[in-house]
Amino acid sequence: MMTSIWLDMALAVIVILAICLLGTSRLGSIVALFAFQSSILAAVPFLLGGEIGIHKLVITIGTLLVKVIFIPYMLLWAVRHVSIRRDSPGILGVSTSLLLGGLLIALSFFLSSKLVLSGKTFSGLLIPSAFSTLFIGFLLLISRTKAITQVVGYLVMENGIFLFALLLFETTPLLVELGIFLDIFVGVFVMGIIMNHIQNEFDHMDTSQLKSLKE
Repeated sequence: MMTSIWLDMALAVIVILAICLLGTSRLGSIVALFAFQSSILAAVPFLLGGEIGIHKLVITIGTLLVKVIFIPYMLLWAVRHVSIRRDSPGILGVSTSLLLGGLLIALSFFLSSKLVLSGKTFSGLLIPSAFSTLFIGFLLLISRTKAITQVVGYLVMENGIFLFALLLFETTPLLVELGIFLDIFVGVFVMGIIMNHIQNEFDHMDTSQLKSLKE
């Protein structure tokens, strides 16, 4: 019972941090919020109950190393390298983004209520939290203009996918999940190269300026 309460609290914090990302413009704070969200995410497998096996340990340690330490370090390095401290509110603005975030959370609860699952879900908040994190990450990705914030949006989306995959945690092979970590690493590495080229060409990280490129 106590484990279920802590799991619900962790899931609620993950969604709240995703909402905070929509209302934050400082790039350093955006990266810090993502790292904090990922650290909470790393603890979720232990809150599902059951024995503490090698599967949980590897996933938790991998999440901490990749999403809490390595990726935030690289993103903060990029922030210092490009000398940009803030992201613009984007095409929607902060108020509209927060409103849409709330609507997406409501949509997530509606969609989760329509799903019929044969297995156990550990918590009634697991699926809504997964959908909410995924949708808010996508909103962050498409509404912001700075490449660094868009990378964080992509990573937040992956956090939502990670939460949804916990439904199959007991049946998903460890090798498959390690492959997902590798995909994340490669994706962020490629995005880092793209950000570097954008900075070299335009002296800023505003991806909206890419539309000015002509043959």
